[in-house]
Amino acid sequence: MKITFTRKTGFYGMGSPIQLRINDQNHVSLNHDQSVQIEAQAPFTMQIVFYWLKSPVYTVTDPKEAYVITMNLLVLQIYPFLFLGTAIGMFYWQNWLYSLAAAVLLIGFFFYIKNRTYAIKEERHGKF
Repeated sequence: MKITFTRKTGFYGMGSPIQLRINDQNHVSLNHDQSVQIEAQAPFTMQIVFYWLKSPVYTVTDPKEAYVITMNLLVLQIYPFLFLGTAIGMFYWQNWLYSLAAAVLLIGFFFYIKNRTYAIKEERHGKF
């Protein structure tokens, strides 16, 4: 069956390709706003990988015609505020304890979200 994958990750990582893995093997690279068609037989597993950042492994038994790769909403909502808040706070308070706590918080958030940064959603009639 032919399946279309479209990358819609927005600004994040737009200059670097992400890897689409089918059955634990790198299958194809996707650039910013690129669509690719692949041939896959059900059942199969799929995952998006970008260095340490990954999506969960999805097991597909009933494949759809099209999937859209997006960023996890939690990353889009929290990361900019977390990054800006820690950077501004370090200059405002200039306290080593605050700087240490901010660095630990950023590293903790990274390890919490790194295996669920991307989401693969079914596309239905041009919407996902």
